[in-house]
Amino acid sequence: MDLKKLVASFVLIASLLIFSGSMLAHHGNVAYDEIHPITIAGTVTEVVWANPHVQIFLDVKDDKGKIVSWGIESQSPGILHRNGWNKSSIKQGDQITITLAPSKNGAPVGFSGGNTGKVVFTDGRVLRMNER
Repeated sequence: MDLKKLVASFVLIASLLIFSGSMLAHHGNVAYDEIHPITIAGTVTEVVWANPHVQIFLDVKDDKGKIVSWGIESQSPGILHRNGWNKSSIKQGDQITITLAPSKNGAPVGFSGGNTGKVVFTDGRVLRMNER
């Protein structure tokens, strides 16, 4: 094989690896039951506004009155921003209701996004999470 073909092959392989790596990095939502969304209400304990997904942490009373700490994965900051959100849209101490796809294994985690994902405040304000 001549040097030009060798270099061209190397560049092609390196390019494929570089550009396909980010495609493989994103995950699906197979851990969540998107067919049976639920709605929970509680107090926001933390919001992490960062890529790749905004995280919302919420203390929720279960049916026995015990506090359960939920971790909710949401859309990216860009998608939420296009829906009218900003870093201070939800703050620690806010009382919210959130619709989410719960974990299939019963853990207090879920994904809130797409057409069913939304946050409702006690004053009736609604923040949606549609992909636009």
